[in-house]
Amino acid sequence: MDDVTQTEVVVVGAGLAGLSAARTLMDQGLEVLVLEARDRVGGRTHSVVEDDGRIIEYGGQWVGPTQDRALGLIEEFGLGTFTQPSDGANLQVTAGTRLEYHGAIPTGDPVQAADLIDAMVELTTRAMEIDPAAPWTHPMAAMLDTTTLETWIAAQPYSDGAKNWLRTLTRALFPAEPGEISLLHALFYLRSGGGVEKMIGTINSAQETRISRGSQQLSLKLAERLGDRVLLGCPVNRIDRTTDSVTVHHDGGTVIARRAVVAIPPVLAGRIRYSPPMPGERDQLTQRSFMGSVIKVHVVYDRPFWRDAGLSGHVTSDSGHVQITFDQSHPEREEGVIVGFIDAHLGRVASRLTPEERRSVVVDDLVAMFGDQAREPLAYYERSWIDEEWSRGCYVGMLTPGTWSTLGHALREPVGPIHWAGTETALIWNGYMDGAIRSGEDAAAAVLGELADLDDVQAGAKIATGVGR
Repeated sequence: MDDVTQTEVVVVGAGLAGLSAARTLMDQGLEVLVLEARDRVGGRTHSVVEDDGRIIEYGGQWVGPTQDRALGLIEEFGLGTFTQPSDGANLQVTAGTRLEYHGAIPTGDPVQAADLIDAMVELTTRAMEIDPAAPWTHPMAAMLDTTTLETWIAAQPYSDGAKNWLRTLTRALFPAEPGEISLLHALFYLRSGGGVEKMIGTINSAQETRISRGSQQLSLKLAERLGDRVLLGCPVNRIDRTTDSVTVHHDGGTVIARRAVVAIPPVLAGRIRYSPPMPGERDQLTQRSFMGSVIKVHVVYDRPFWRDAGLSGHVTSDSGHVQITFDQSHPEREEGVIVGFIDAHLGRVASRLTPEERRSVVVDDLVAMFGDQAREPLAYYERSWIDEEWSRGCYVGMLTPGTWSTLGHALREPVGPIHWAGTETALIWNGYMDGAIRSGEDAAAAVLGELADLDDVQAGAKIATGVGR
């Protein structure tokens, strides 16, 4: 017979969203239990101490200005941080030509730079017209949602180089091909992060700061506060609901609660069985949600040799498998590390290669960027998030074209006693660690308000009937 546990609120998922929801509920005096399928907390953040104390950030890693929830937790937990290395020139590789530039926008080619500035201004301006809580209310929502980002890029009067850079930018930001997402989704996403430049830049932007001992420290510290309220190795396979309760079935038993917060990506939430079944629109939404595709690689050298040439280590390229890199070196270590991303369709293609074949093509790409000194790394690490059972992709889940304008309202709407969280539901910094934290806190606030109203109604009913006098 299954082990049966009772609590007030059960949370599915021990990533930043689920842990933040649970912590908020616990701080307000509610009994809470967190069920996590993995054998660890952290979700799409995973910081591992590898050889000789080397910290490898396999998942999300950066925080920046206006990411107040993540920065607040860093301060609360007393976590050390350092600024992302960015001194020196960035590299833009276009059709095999290497051009140096500074700042967020490649400026090596003046014509291309002018086009990119125009594109960024237009995208950011249009993004600010989107209500992140209800993108479908935009007067042109239907048209924006049936227009792919690729259609928009192809129709612009920009140079081919600028258009290709915008495609590379799309793969890096989402990560998805521009033909896989709608213009409405892209504008919503840019709106949530405050605009293109803030999202792609380093200093005073989203990639400004790293946590010294790894970003997973945020989840580990939250889990410490929750203690034995977090259960690992407990995949949830079915959730039964009534008007005022849920029964959650997982591999280790059953949890009965007044409310549930499902804090996993919509595509995974859609794979849980529900009784009664989810409303048709909610299920249609999860059917039309998909995860980004990315393989994250770390390539370690005896020192950050690119700095000798005055380079920052940040490269954007229109060729190869790795088209985005950053300097991943840690200030406490002498070795140099380049982190690279194999995004979108390139990630799916690379997932068919063996680890040895991927290592070879990655090193070849870095040699094309940085020269022969990149030929012999000390170590190579990779994480294919496409293949992660409890993520099925990174960095974030997206909606297919036509979905926001027709089914977007079902993304955050509770279904009876079941509430939804996860960075995909965030209004601010959607897709980022900060967005995940905010989404958990928002879901917890909704649950608290709902239970408070219900308790008030029940207390009033008792008084009206004379019960409890």
